[in-house]
Amino acid sequence: MEIKWLGHACFAITHKGYTVLIDPYNSDYTAGYPKLRLKADKLLVSHEHYGHNYREGVLLSGRPESDCPFAISELKVPHEFKLGNWRGFCTIHILESDGYKLVHMGDLGTQLDGGQISRLYGADVCMICAGSITALPSQEAKRAADEIAAKVIIPMHYRDGNRGAHRLESVTEFTDKFESPEFIHWYATDTFTVTPDMEPQVAVLKYLGPEAWGTLAQEEEKSVRKGLFGRLLKK
Repeated sequence: MEIKWLGHACFAITHKGYTVLIDPYNSDYTAGYPKLRLKADKLLVSHEHYGHNYREGVLLSGRPESDCPFAISELKVPHEFKLGNWRGFCTIHILESDGYKLVHMGDLGTQLDGGQISRLYGADVCMICAGSITALPSQEAKRAADEIAAKVIIPMHYRDGNRGAHRLESVTEFTDKFESPEFIHWYATDTFTVTPDMEPQVAVLKYLGPEAWGTLAQEEEKSVRKGLFGRLLKK
């Protein structure tokens, strides 16, 4: 099972040849990131904001729902501390397969209650906003991650060089909240492999851009030749 970070809060999760894409961003409103042109078998959107709902950038395979190896469930949570009265609500997605539980937290904006914690507790992987002023700030995100007690925490939705809104915190604002530096793993890749013996950690993935999309990338449209020869090719 592989988790690929495609920037901002967007991930591709692939298992048994099936890919679930979560929260594609619209690059017109997400500073520094290129336009998304991706392929997937299933698309999940946590909420209807431009940084998370760019469906136009995803070409779906059309495979039947029965092909999906994941059992997918949802938790509705407020986007901000005003309990949804300001920015609305978003969805936490829980993906389970072969004994693994992966959690994408969306733009969680408040602390979790006891029932929500019990649903998410002991996740193998938790993808969580690490530096958002529109969701939980880094200190509160760390607290939420602690309550879930996920084995692996993957930060997302933060300021990464020239990528992401200037008002977002950097990922170090989140990682510095952990007492043990050795708990933080800095990867030179955008992909994390989920295995039975994976080490507990905060896995900071490296954004590599479209060059690393591989089979997730849509094929480039071929330019149509003009003139008589082009018309003949169309016939």
